Amino acid sequence: MAIFFMLAASACFVTMSAIVKAMGQSLPLTELMFLRCLIALPFLLIFQLKGSKPLVTKAWDILLIRSLFGSMAMFCFYYALTHIPLADCVFIGRTQPLILAILSPFLIGEKAPRIVWLSIGLGLLGISLIMRPALVWSSGAWMALVASSAAAVAHLMIRRLGRTDDPPVIVFNFTLILALISGLACYFVFIWPTPEQWLYLAGIAFFASSGQYLLTMAYACGKAPAVAASSYSSVILSVIYGYFFWGELPSGYVFVGGGFIIVGGLLLVNSRYHVSEPARKQS
Repeated sequence: MAIFFMLAASACFVTMSAIVKAMGQSLPLTELMFLRCLIALPFLLIFQLKGSKPLVTKAWDILLIRSLFGSMAMFCFYYALTHIPLADCVFIGRTQPLILAILSPFLIGEKAPRIVWLSIGLGLLGISLIMRPALVWSSGAWMALVASSAAAVAHLMIRRLGRTDDPPVIVFNFTLILALISGLACYFVFIWPTPEQWLYLAGIAFFASSGQYLLTMAYACGKAPAVAASSYSSVILSVIYGYFFWGELPSGYVFVGGGFIIVGGLLLVNSRYHVSEPARKQS
């Protein structure tokens, strides 16, 4: 179930990324972050109140760490989206599972089975083949790598928050804190959006909030490295979006790299089936 949630979350995030890229640099990045949260907050609040759910997380210290690294990841990722092709940005972001696997034992005491490491390795090999022909290590590429590293820490914190709080509570609190941080940051550079930009912003808010909820659900019921590795599916959708909307035609390396990613994904699904069942019986 965790892998299904991550696949759906990946689709939401890539769609959101495509909309951010379509907006370009027409609005300051901090304002984009702020309005994305501001639009989503009322709906998240209604959802919380309707379900009689708590409005505040129990682990505030972990939430603050998650929010700080999540804000950093979002800003760097939005910057990268407006400076390099969509596919390159998403491909670089797929270094996150490796970072997660390295950090998991230290931050949440979770180790990945060998089959998951093999899956991650195959995925990274495929991504390196896809990236190699066209990647230019510009500031946008470096910002994408920073975003991937910050997101890895944020996602590990989501995993820890999942032990004490329900996913909707985590998403609502993160969105609220991010709105405060980005609102202060864009106060002096705010530009009133046009009607068309408001439409784009509504789409960003919807897909981002949906992705956050699905992401939180995924980490709440699955091991961090395995769940993160299933997000490789986002590279396929990013290539499709890049081709149809910006004429970014993938090279032959994409098909070879995509083969490695698919094999890694199949190994991952098999490992999740065999590894997770005993754990559930013991709990």
